[in-house]
Amino acid sequence: MTGSLQEKNGMFQMVINMKDSAGKRKQKWISTGLTIKGNKRKAEQMLVVFIAEHKDSGYIEPSKVLLCDFIRDWVEMRRTELQATTYMNYSHLLKKHVYPYFQAMGLQLKNVTPDIIQRYYNAKIGEGLNPNTVIKQHAVIRSALKYAVRSKMLKENPCDLVDKPKRKKYVGEFYNAEEIKELLAVSKGTTVEVPIFIASYFGLRRSEVLGLRWSVIDTSNAHLKVCHKVVRAIEGGRLVNIATDDLKTESSYRILPLDGRLMEFLTELKRRQEANRELCGNAYNTKYLDYVCVNDMGELLNPDYVSDSFGKIIKRNGLKHIRYHDLRHQYVNPPLNENQQKSTFFYFSLHKAGWRDNIV
Repeated sequence: MTGSLQEKNGMFQMVINMKDSAGKRKQKWISTGLTIKGNKRKAEQMLVVFIAEHKDSGYIEPSKVLLCDFIRDWVEMRRTELQATTYMNYSHLLKKHVYPYFQAMGLQLKNVTPDIIQRYYNAKIGEGLNPNTVIKQHAVIRSALKYAVRSKMLKENPCDLVDKPKRKKYVGEFYNAEEIKELLAVSKGTTVEVPIFIASYFGLRRSEVLGLRWSVIDTSNAHLKVCHKVVRAIEGGRLVNIATDDLKTESSYRILPLDGRLMEFLTELKRRQEANRELCGNAYNTKYLDYVCVNDMGELLNPDYVSDSFGKIIKRNGLKHIRYHDLRHQYVNPPLNENQQKSTFFYFSLHKAGWRDNIV
């Protein structure tokens, strides 16, 4: 038997895996009677007790739970606690790598050993998978088995006794001032001109660029706030854009300065968007009026579309291959301090001093 916690109507629900009289797997939802806020630990304890008390009542016994099923159930249990992108990444790793491998083995949770986990990591590295990706899988498997230990389904966590792969440092390609200038020239007039320009100028994450809104751009005080993002996530079984104020880290919330050139660019962009809205009339999507990165019909740009289009543009124009994300790592862009926020003009500390004069 295995189970997980899910949130429904503001309450914790126990989702118990069981078999019917024909031996077919099914799930049973049981309310804990506990509200979500402040009761997670109590709900987890109730789940453990329930599993222990009903191990002989026709439910799937813990000794027969497959490792792949247990990890899958753990990921689903954590869904409401994880950021949308994190859950999507966990699900992808599970579906593409972890689940098929251990399902083919028919490995039960009770039989998992450090040697089996180690051989799995070695097999994935042998397939040519990036060690950093295997490390992410290690984190998922280890966390799931940690929960198994806490639930008294394992005595110890076998992942604590394996050697995880050594992290491979990514060495990205970078554009110099001339290459940035050429990139901006060939992307001008395309649907992704704006996200490319902003990423080249500020070094923001893709999610931060697409989450930039007109309401946080203060032209009077010459700065903008980074406090919102747009990501891709699974919702209702399909990929959708998710807009949220939940940024990656506390330091992600910052104020960045605007200089005259950038304000000129944004002013012209705003004028074009207003002209498109007037031209398209009722066909224009007014849902995203506050967003900077929209297409001619007012629709919010898809994060994957931005990255894919970026790759096609540089390939089509014979530019050196880099990822869209590599634009973020070219410059060191500190936020404004309290005194600098009062100024109407302040330059970033950059790797390439004076690059703006050369490319804008």
